[in-house]
Amino acid sequence: MTNEVFISPRATARLVVTMPPAPSRLADALAADIANDYVTLTSTTDAFRHLASLARQRFTVMIPYIDKVGAAWAAELFETTEAIERILVIRDASQLSSCAEAGRRLERATTRIIDYGGGDLRQETFHAKIVLADGVAAYVGSANLLRRSKAANLECGMLVEGPAVHAVKVLVDAVANMAKAVSMRG
Repeated sequence: MTNEVFISPRATARLVVTMPPAPSRLADALAADIANDYVTLTSTTDAFRHLASLARQRFTVMIPYIDKVGAAWAAELFETTEAIERILVIRDASQLSSCAEAGRRLERATTRIIDYGGGDLRQETFHAKIVLADGVAAYVGSANLLRRSKAANLECGMLVEGPAVHAVKVLVDAVANMAKAVSMRG
């Protein structure tokens, strides 16, 4: 171990969740726990919107799997951000063709799409789910850009702001620098 500081005292972190739809046994169990009165859970959609609103230079969504609902969800984020660069990193860019108009809308809303891994299972790829605003705030968690991740599955992640985000930015920058961009615009 080194003498490095691993956690900045100025960093903030919030638990981000997508709750299962009602009626939910999990929601009932949370409501029954007295600690629930002192815990704030941020919805995944709210966290993603917050990150899109913060970004000014670069807004990156690095999530491997996408469907029609997720493409519309991501397109909304990319359309509302003021970021100059709007980068989508997905595992296999051909997924966008199965998203019909939502996929085309997402393509138009981004400035760059990176295919990290593609359909060839022998290639290096990723399973991480990261949404990054400039390098000042990030979501790191389990949610894909899928209907179930937006509205059905229990998904959890952390929304981190402050100096602790630097490590996430370094990782995302490395992915952006080494991965091939997909030319989808004709």
